[in-house]
Amino acid sequence: MKGNPWLGLVLGLLTPLVLAGETGVAARVNGTEISNFRLDRHFADYLRIQGRQVGAIRSPLAYKRLKREALQQLIDKELLWQEAGRLGVRVSDEELDASLAEMKAAFPDTQGFARALGEAGFDEPGYREYLRHELAASRMLDLLADYPLPGDEDVNAAYQSLKPQLDPTLDEARARSLVRQYLIGQRVAESREQALEALREKGRVEVLVGL
Repeated sequence: MKGNPWLGLVLGLLTPLVLAGETGVAARVNGTEISNFRLDRHFADYLRIQGRQVGAIRSPLAYKRLKREALQQLIDKELLWQEAGRLGVRVSDEELDASLAEMKAAFPDTQGFARALGEAGFDEPGYREYLRHELAASRMLDLLADYPLPGDEDVNAAYQSLKPQLDPTLDEARARSLVRQYLIGQRVAESREQALEALREKGRVEVLVGL
């Protein structure tokens, strides 16, 4: 499986899909509600991954922009999950077990992992389903985001353009390899955004909070 664009958030033990006591709806995606509670929890995780804290954001405009980004991320994940369900994209129990084992390894002991789950409002069975949701959405994005690999002509043109910015101590073969990786990263990002934009256009998204 290719890299998950939300890996840091998943490893941070994000917001549960459903929690008791939710009040208010932030958005609807093809009729499926995203609660304000879920948005607030996700927003806190979103900021933490960036090394920021809510209380440290002084600008109201910056606060709203960041919260819009967090809400858009939730909307995109819901669109991908729904598309995965429509196309029959699944995550096997074996893949789920492997991902859970990787996450548990980030904690010093099983008690630490269980405590983190509890603080996020999960038990382990509930988190397994949440993780299945996340991984299926990520796989769906990988499937939709098809892109051509850069050819030698593309790499050569980019190399000539970027050459003044490259470390002069690098040999040419290494420098060209880095340029190729840079181009691939660009194409991955562009193709993912195009895939998400196509889902947004054909989906029915209602944003119900003023951001």
